[in-house]
Amino acid sequence: MDDSNEPMTEYEIYSYDAYCRRVRDDVRVAEFADVSQFRACKIKNYIAVVKKEKENTAKIADEQILNLMGVVKDGKPTLAGVLCFSEYPQAAFPQLCITAVVVPWLKIGDKGIDEEQFIANRRIEGTIKEMVNEAVFFVERNMREKTIITDGKRSDKLEYPIDAVREAVLNALMHRDYSIHTEGTPVRLLMFNNRLEIWNDDGLYGKLTIDSLGKVHADTRN
Repeated sequence: MDDSNEPMTEYEIYSYDAYCRRVRDDVRVAEFADVSQFRACKIKNYIAVVKKEKENTAKIADEQILNLMGVVKDGKPTLAGVLCFSEYPQAAFPQLCITAVVVPWLKIGDKGIDEEQFIANRRIEGTIKEMVNEAVFFVERNMREKTIITDGKRSDKLEYPIDAVREAVLNALMHRDYSIHTEGTPVRLLMFNNRLEIWNDDGLYGKLTIDSLGKVHADTRN
């Protein structure tokens, strides 16, 4: 590989600066949303859990708790608040969703025996919790199940462990880049004939490199 000097993209500059300054894009104000869009029952339940688990907040007013926890800021909902408590988060952030696709063979573009390009194709929306549940259900519905018979006894084995799928989807949603540079890009869930892929297009965060994955403590967004 030849040495060369290449200018950083606007996004690369922002990512470096945001990491150095510990910018929290997940709690930036959601300009096109309003607290009236929050589900009152979910907010009530959330505040009750916070007061139970964090004793220092027990005597704090509910509105102040929402500010302290990053749900609202200066009377406006934050992006995190919208994604967790809004009736319909995608009204304010249309692309902060999951696009889920089942591909017949080994790569995008491969066609099945009937010339089909996709076996299933769905846009998954809602709150973080709702998207996780729907994505897991999508994988469950579209993955294969093996039947294994040993010494006359039958056992069924799913293609992918459900707990691992749920954790992977949750991580993709929780730790993605929520800056203005990537809010137009959904999380992608791709099921191929031989693997499952979950993609974010924003790369690794902080000082983490591909070679250091699993070897060093990772910086995480949000």
